Amino acid sequence: MNLNSLLKRIFDYDPDGANIHHLMAVHGYSRLIAQMENVDDHTLLITELAAYLHDIGVKISKEKYGNSQPSHQEAEGPAIARKLLAGLELPSEDVERVCFIIAHHHTYKAIDGMDFQILVEADFIVNVMEGYCNRESVPAMKKNVFKTQSGKYMLEQMFELCPRC
Repeated sequence: MNLNSLLKRIFDYDPDGANIHHLMAVHGYSRLIAQMENVDDHTLLITELAAYLHDIGVKISKEKYGNSQPSHQEAEGPAIARKLLAGLELPSEDVERVCFIIAHHHTYKAIDGMDFQILVEADFIVNVMEGYCNRESVPAMKKNVFKTQSGKYMLEQMFELCPRC
């Protein structure tokens, strides 16, 4: 598996600087949380792939619907992800897992594994930092959505929350 070749495919597909910055930031936080949580290598791989591809439906959503609402991203993203992952010698169940996460990454009730959990936490952190989510939502997200100790710790440090909040 060569993540560099995947990144080149992603950058060629959607060379928008803001989108590239976002996916690289989400990847960085995802990888950090995964490593702090001591996930196994396979979970780390799925987490990283999902981080790189989670918003791959943004471009087509804007073209097709005139916006990139979460429901459009979730609907359009998996088909593009499958094309970008083709030829990377991944087992089909891994491709389907990444596509499942992409298809539900704004649907918090669908979180069903550590790979998905980490992606959601990293995406939220980056979305707050980039101004897409409001800082007032941080305590509620920590309480209701965040499950990893590492993600919670990052929220506490980055957004000056008390550990018991």
